[in-house]
Amino acid sequence: MRTLILAITLTITALAGNTAAVGAASIDGTWSGGGYVKATDGKREKVRCRVTYRRQTSKVYSVSAVCASASTKIRQSGEVLKVNQNRYVGDLFNSEYNIAGRVRINMRGRSQSVSFKSSAGYGSMTLRKR
Repeated sequence: MRTLILAITLTITALAGNTAAVGAASIDGTWSGGGYVKATDGKREKVRCRVTYRRQTSKVYSVSAVCASASTKIRQSGEVLKVNQNRYVGDLFNSEYNIAGRVRINMRGRSQSVSFKSSAGYGSMTLRKR
């Protein structure tokens, strides 16, 4: 269960993106979508997430996320950093289970491809602007 929670935590971290069709990229707002998480114990599960981003500086955004699978629901928070027009990286933490992980986000218009990894698992998902 802890491993699955970590994998979901990482999924949430990955939900940042670029909403601007022209000009500067922005991840501000709420995104949702789904994908999968795979725990290090080998269990793979579908997951759905809703993530909200708020601008902290010109390149740093806070993240608040809720994800759910068939077996659990978790809440987490963190930050992502804009590294170029269409890419973000960041860290997420779930205090309930003391789990942290790394996320990478690639933007394409109003959707984002997210991948994440930690010592407890990995996964990927696609999110769209709500």
